[in-house]
Amino acid sequence: MTDSSLTRRGFLGTLAAGAAASLVGCGGSSSGSAGSGGLTTIVVWDRAGAHAKARQEFFRTWNAQQGKSLGIEVKYEPQATDKYEEIVRLGFQTKRAPDLFHSPSAQLGAFVAAGWVQPLPDLVGKAVLDKAAPYHQKNSELVWGGVPYAVPTTAFTNRMLINVELFEKAGLDPDAPPATFSEVRQAAAAITKIGKGEAFGMLIPIKATGFRQWSVDIPLMAGDAALAQFGLFNAAAQTYESAKYAPVIELYRAMIVDKTAYPGAATLTGDVAINAFGKGEAGMYLTSSAIVSSLADLGSTVKAVAAPLPVPDGQQLARSPMNAGYPYAISSTSQNPEQAAKVFEVMVGDGVQEALAAKAAPPLNGAVWESAAIKDNALLQQFRPGELDRQWPKTPGGLLQVEGESVDQTVEKLLLDPSAALGPALAAMQQRMQAAYDAAVKNGEVDPREFQA
Repeated sequence: MTDSSLTRRGFLGTLAAGAAASLVGCGGSSSGSAGSGGLTTIVVWDRAGAHAKARQEFFRTWNAQQGKSLGIEVKYEPQATDKYEEIVRLGFQTKRAPDLFHSPSAQLGAFVAAGWVQPLPDLVGKAVLDKAAPYHQKNSELVWGGVPYAVPTTAFTNRMLINVELFEKAGLDPDAPPATFSEVRQAAAAITKIGKGEAFGMLIPIKATGFRQWSVDIPLMAGDAALAQFGLFNAAAQTYESAKYAPVIELYRAMIVDKTAYPGAATLTGDVAINAFGKGEAGMYLTSSAIVSSLADLGSTVKAVAAPLPVPDGQQLARSPMNAGYPYAISSTSQNPEQAAKVFEVMVGDGVQEALAAKAAPPLNGAVWESAAIKDNALLQQFRPGELDRQWPKTPGGLLQVEGESVDQTVEKLLLDPSAALGPALAAMQQRMQAAYDAAVKNGEVDPREFQA
């Protein structure tokens, strides 16, 4: 079970904050109910989207065949993407939680502290856990107190997506992509110039879900292997190094001011950004392998290549932080945990990964990467995990009770106000995060060993 230092205190106040809100978008089904024909119903919650559609189709067939023979009927319920974390929290708080659910890795520590998820070794076969072992290192977001609580299913590697046609029109070589922030800025200017108001250098979707996590932290972590997300935490030194946000904020600010970023960065969402790239309106986009299935859904004909992540000037690419994503966990409230575990093993198994691969989703399993479904998908294969693709470490940022502005709020304000001085704002953020972390460690609410490799 979990280490005694991982307590509920310090987490539940945050989790309870939305308890009075309505359960928007929830399927409303109680888990463990009797299904048709005397079958046991196992309720599964997931984040809506293209991947959810693939899983939904998979379980329709599974219910009629394997599920029926096992006496199980899976009720697969995709939930609203932008409210997913809130829906999960409210589901547990109102005793309407599912048996099995997609547990966003950044939230899993808080869910463990709240007692909402089941330790996997108690229910899941060793073979399943052994297969996921590369993603269950001690400092993984999926492991708390040395115990795995979730298993990932997709390989969300990160690259800089490049529009080949726009690069070539701008006199740039797509085979020699920008490697540093200053080179990105120069390329963005060249692309915008030849775009003549119809195409722009780079997408900066500030209102995209996880913008700070995926588009701000990732390129900084790529050049500095000591950093973790959410405030730039150095686990070895046990210190926050938030001042290191400056280079990426300066880059994005400059492109917004120069109008070499796609218009409307302040309100640009992820869906709109993907659509803009798919229509050939942007030359560069820092994004994950999830983009491939989204572009396929759009029917985009843009010729794109996935280039290595750019890093701050003076640095070299040290790693390409990735997220072994879409992890699934078993609810501690399930009335049928053994049946839920059987569905769990299917959910994280090769069959579902193959179904996702058919929709251009990036699998974890190497054998699925070689399958007919995606072997010839050139763009997706460029996102295939390689030597520099390393699972990003967990961070205490989301578990702390921080006074004042959040990291996301500070980063967004600095991006949108070019006149604001970076030094004082980042120093204040660093001080807030460090004070909250030191207090949590002192009070026994956070164990520093959780975050060390």
